[in-house]
Amino acid sequence: MTSLRSRLLVAASLVLAVFMLLCGAALEEAFRSSAEQVQQDKLQGLVYAILGAADSGSEEVLAVPANALPDPRLSHIGSGLQAAILDARGRVVWRSPSMTGTVPALPVPNVGTSRFTELDDRFGLAYGIRWAADNNTFHLFSGPPRPHRYTVEAFEDKGPYLAQLGVFRRTLWFGLGGSAATLIALQFLVLNWGLAPLRRLAGELRRIEVGEQAQIESRYPDELTPLTAGLNAMIRNERSQQTRYRNALDDLAHSLKTPLAVLRGAVEDPATDAAVRDRLREPLERMGEITNHQLRKAATAGRRAFADPVRLRPLAEKIAGALAKVYSGKHIAFALDIGELLRVRADEGDLYELLGNLMDNAGKWCAGRVRVGGRHEAGKLQITVEDDGPGFPEEPDKLLQRGVRADTHVPGQGLGLGAVAELVQAYEGQLRLGKSPLGGALVEVLLPV
Repeated sequence: MTSLRSRLLVAASLVLAVFMLLCGAALEEAFRSSAEQVQQDKLQGLVYAILGAADSGSEEVLAVPANALPDPRLSHIGSGLQAAILDARGRVVWRSPSMTGTVPALPVPNVGTSRFTELDDRFGLAYGIRWAADNNTFHLFSGPPRPHRYTVEAFEDKGPYLAQLGVFRRTLWFGLGGSAATLIALQFLVLNWGLAPLRRLAGELRRIEVGEQAQIESRYPDELTPLTAGLNAMIRNERSQQTRYRNALDDLAHSLKTPLAVLRGAVEDPATDAAVRDRLREPLERMGEITNHQLRKAATAGRRAFADPVRLRPLAEKIAGALAKVYSGKHIAFALDIGELLRVRADEGDLYELLGNLMDNAGKWCAGRVRVGGRHEAGKLQITVEDDGPGFPEEPDKLLQRGVRADTHVPGQGLGLGAVAELVQAYEGQLRLGKSPLGGALVEVLLPV
């Protein structure tokens, strides 16, 4: 994930999601605890109502008369509310008409205390009492001559509770989900608004790269002002340095041309001794070629952040046309596998120098076919030049050194591949030598432009 906006949005969304989940879980747990407390209070109140309506009767066994039931639901089977009274041995001495089957066993509480229990399908509450009959008086604590230990149990089905909890959960998570989606949308809008200056700055830099404007012109927030000022200063310094550098090279070229021309004139002068002319001619030619090479090497721009994009195919066509005239006796067929729209962000002079040397070497050694390819691959510019000549000798990497030649019988100073290697190095690229499917040499250049 390389987008700053995506990173911020994902991070904020994750934090928001965790917060919503924690809040939702906390609210759901609070509601569940509150609902269980309500159930406990309801059953506790029912137990007190049953005790208020209970009577020992003639057999001195605690029971609730059918006409004194505190809640009408205790009279109907399937109403969801049941009650029972158990003696000290756990035997049921009374049950409400609504209770059928076996009375669930609940933990027996101490006298005067209650225990709330959640069963699989219902809630239950047990309350321990000690009862003694004395003139029809009901006692919660011991005192009468014949006390009896009882446990009053009340039950209510979970159905209403679970339905209420389900409604709350749906409402809660629907509300939290909607709130989270709204907040994420707001975060997206806020991030777009906050990062808009950076997008505008990136757009200006692209326009500067393609030559549509000279420098950063818009006003930016205070946090970005030092950055834009530094970028403008860097752009001005780069262009000024490049201009001064090229001017100095031009001056150097002109200053060298005159002495060399004088020496060359002296060599070509018939009055000069023939032996001297023969001895000076080759060194002067070598000095001229080396000087031109070093000037071209010094003028290599290398990788620049704000170079104008250059179309590669017209350069290759221009070089191919010139070489066809130079090697007209070979009738070389140049095949250019370069897209019409392929544009390279590099110095035009550097590309001309690179292609010129490679295509010149291929034209010099080929039998009649030269193929030039160019394309973008994995973020790099790939240039290939192939021929159908004899190919490279063993250990072809030695040819990348300046002055090393494949064949000393062919005219030249051995500077072509060396110059290409130095130029590729200036662009922090790669240069590979191999065998071409055409049968001759293959030169592959990868430039990160």
